[in-house]
Formats: sequence, C-alpha cells, structure tokens
Amino acid sequence: MRGLVFSSGRSLRRGGFTVMEVMVAIFLFALILMMIYSTWRLIFQSSQAAIRSTTDSQRSRMAMRTVEDALVSATMFASNPRLYFFQADTSGQFAAVSFAADLSDSFPNSGMFGGERLRRVSFYVPPGGNDLVLEQNSLLADFEQGGEPASIVLAREVQLFQLEFWDGQQRDFVEEWLSTNQLPVIVRVTLGFGQSKGSREPAQIVSRVVRLPTVAVPREAQGVIGGTP
Repeated sequence: MRGLVFSSGRSLRRGGFTVMEVMVAIFLFALILMMIYSTWRLIFQSSQAAIRSTTDSQRSRMAMRTVEDALVSATMFASNPRLYFFQADTSGQFAAVSFAADLSDSFPNSGMFGGERLRRVSFYVPPGGNDLVLEQNSLLADFEQGGEPASIVLAREVQLFQLEFWDGQQRDFVEEWLSTNQLPVIVRVTLGFGQSKGSREPAQIVSRVVRLPTVAVPREAQGVIGGTP
C-alpha cells in the first residue's frame, strides 16, 4: 500500500504545476514583455530624435542659404536711393533687413512675379513670434501703392537672428548699418534654432559671412539689369 501511495503522489507532481510555479512563470513573462517594450520605446525615441535633428539641420541650412542668396544678389542703383535703399534694424531682440535684389528664378516664390527678377526682399521675425519670414515686393509696381507682398515662413522656433556689418575703418564687425544708400561690403549672418535643455541658448547656431556686391549700378546702366525702368 505504501508503494502504491508513493507512486501515485509522484505522478500527481509530474502532471501539474503548483500555484507558486504559475506565479513565477507569469512574473517572468511580464518581465520579458517589459524589457521588450522598454527596448522598443528606446529605439523609437532615438529614431524620432534623429529625424528631428535631421529636419532641423535641413531647415537651418535652407533658411541660411536663402538669406545668403538674397544678400549676394543685393543691388543698389545710384540714381534712385529712395527705392533701392538698404535698411537694417538690429535694435530689437531679432534683426530685420530689407533691400533690393536681382534674384534668380530658383529663389523662393519667384513664380509669383512673372519673371520679374528685381524685387525688394525683407527678412524679419514678427513681434511676439519665433518664425523667420521672407517677404518680397515688386519694385516695378507703383512705389506708393507697393502691391501685395509675397510672404513665406523660412524657419520656425528661431531663437536668434543676428546681423553684423564689416567696418573698414574699425577693421571689425559692427552691429549697426546706417548708410541706407550704400551696400555693406560684408555681412555676418547668425541664426539660432530651438532651445537647449536647462539653458536659454539656442540648441543649434549657424553663422555665415557673406560678401555683397560693393559697386552701385550707375545711372546709365539702369534699364539693363532686371528690366528696371
């Protein structure tokens, strides 16, 4: 009888699991699921951060390239400084600049001007905002009426838009340009995007030194460049 009872007891233990064994199995399964989820979440966050970083880099390069392209195309007509003035305001939190430029067909919004290359371009950040805006006006339209400007947002989350101008006498960059009837020789443009954690400094800063055309177009050459009357 003892042998039969002993044999029956061993067969019962082999044929099932105790409550403790089931709980341990559930715990291990849940632990594995948590590890898989944590790994997946880390990979997802890393990929999203990489995508944002790439997008931010592309955005900053495109914005800076547009400002550069406009500056190297800046035009000054000696006989009409009222229309072809170069104006820069660096007194506020963000700089602002406006000038006439002979722009290529690949410049943003060129299709809206019907082949008219010579336009007034302005770069600024609206008060209370963080968007860098490019605004363009036709110079061939009635100056008093001005016409409707074509505006696009070049970049968002702009924390810094700074302009500095080369002063030949001081042999250094200065923050103001007061000669509205004259183009600066060199402009240093600095753009900052985003915000670093735990700091007020921009997360990304891009700076370029741009050389402008230095000779104003004489009176006799007007009507040749950009279809100017």
